[in-house]
Amino acid sequence: MNRLESMTEKMLREAIENGEFDDLPGKGEPIDLQENPFEDPDLRVVHRLLRNAGFAPAWIEERKDIDAELAAAETKLSRAWALFSQQGKTPSEAEWERSLKEFREQVVELQQRIRIYNLKAPAAVFQRKHVDVEKVVEAIKRNENC
Repeated sequence: MNRLESMTEKMLREAIENGEFDDLPGKGEPIDLQENPFEDPDLRVVHRLLRNAGFAPAWIEERKDIDAELAAAETKLSRAWALFSQQGKTPSEAEWERSLKEFREQVVELQQRIRIYNLKAPAAVFQRKHVDVEKVVEAIKRNENC
């Protein structure tokens, strides 16, 4: 026996060598990852029912809603930029500025919702970054010019 090998490790190694783990139930089948081992057992049935009905915890639904609203606002601004930057069309710069102002106002509202969402999120890894309006506008302008 190696000095670094503990008695337990030795017993496990010998059992594996003797084939004592060869006929265990479920061998060769995929592991069921449907149940979260860290989930509160008292809430497991409730969570399964909600998941099967297509629902998620409120903070996840809020994140989806924020992302959808931001995507819609970006699409609307992108379309406005496409109209403004096309050569044959003549929308005025005032229309672009109006669209840009509306986008900025929507982002201000979304920023507030993101702050509240970040307070509800159970861990920092789930928090959402705030929107940098100038980066979004520049990205939209670059994509249309390419």
